[in-house]
Amino acid sequence: MPVPAEAYELFASGEISSEELLELEKFAESLDKTAAAPPMSARQMMAGLGGLTLAAPALAYVGSKVPKTLQGAVNSMRFEGGLRKALEVNPQLGSADDPNLRMAYKTIQTTNPEYAKDPLIAGTILDMVMNNRMDPNDPSSAPRFEPTLLSEIQKGMAKGPDATSAIAGETAKVAPHMMRALE
Repeated sequence: MPVPAEAYELFASGEISSEELLELEKFAESLDKTAAAPPMSARQMMAGLGGLTLAAPALAYVGSKVPKTLQGAVNSMRFEGGLRKALEVNPQLGSADDPNLRMAYKTIQTTNPEYAKDPLIAGTILDMVMNNRMDPNDPSSAPRFEPTLLSEIQKGMAKGPDATSAIAGETAKVAPHMMRALE
């Protein structure tokens, strides 16, 4: 199975590293080897199934951690790289391991992938979301997107990549302290 052309485009734009691209190429090569394996006899297949039955719980756990396709691996790398860049620009957001932060970034990436690619915009949105909790008195409660903010992100997606400046203007209204800090 060939590496998707999108992976090379991501590498060229700096969204994934050479190590990540090499990992994708190795993954593709291992899929090719698996597909090219000689067919098994019925006896070999049955013997293998017995062992697999015993190992099923462990394999299910491991399998859930491995991307199912090369596209899944590319998507995973894009997510991790985008989140990492947003955190580099906005270290006050904390750790990439924070499940609430990951959930908020995934929402941005799903709602408007162009905004998710820009670490300044994604970080500013994440900062607003992470400071807006379901229970304002409980800092460990789940983050909450303001409906107006989510609406602006969706409008930006409908307008295309040129709408990136619209969210910058919107964040200036919502979080002036963030914009002053960036000047």
